[in-house]
Amino acid sequence: MSYEKNIFTTNWITVKETARGFHYLERKGKDSVAIFLVRKSNVARREIEYEVLIRQQPLCIDSSDINEELQLYPCPITGGIETGESPEKAAIREVYEESGFSVQVLPLGKYIVGTQTNEICYMYYADVSDTKPDIAQQDGSYFEAISKNEWHPFEYLSKCDYSACQIGYFKLKSILF
Repeated sequence: MSYEKNIFTTNWITVKETARGFHYLERKGKDSVAIFLVRKSNVARREIEYEVLIRQQPLCIDSSDINEELQLYPCPITGGIETGESPEKAAIREVYEESGFSVQVLPLGKYIVGTQTNEICYMYYADVSDTKPDIAQQDGSYFEAISKNEWHPFEYLSKCDYSACQIGYFKLKSILF
């Protein structure tokens, strides 16, 4: 029988300690989704080019810059999977909440985010060319209030540090081009 002790708990995470003294993080709704929204650009030329929606958002830890403002980091649309929700439904919900787009998503695969949390991230994409979004239904949190969506050339993904961006770049490149 294993013994675990809760060290710290919020609505979203619990820091636990094992019987051997190791600490690990357990998230509510442990697994997550990452969704890449793409749209065609410069279609008048012979080559179709794509843009990707990048969400600039803060990390869930203290990541203040020298002016004590939270730094923003580029990533696809991301979010947690709620209890009883399928990854696909979570992806559709998160896209609507964070961008206002109503989409059907296509799978890109999955990867393990970290060995300490054993979190699986399910990746999806949707082409939103010629689609107009509704107003995004933000969750009212401070993090959501300072996050912003930006369209970038597809190649921008290859420069992002977030692992989902790197994986998504190669998977999408093989599908779109």
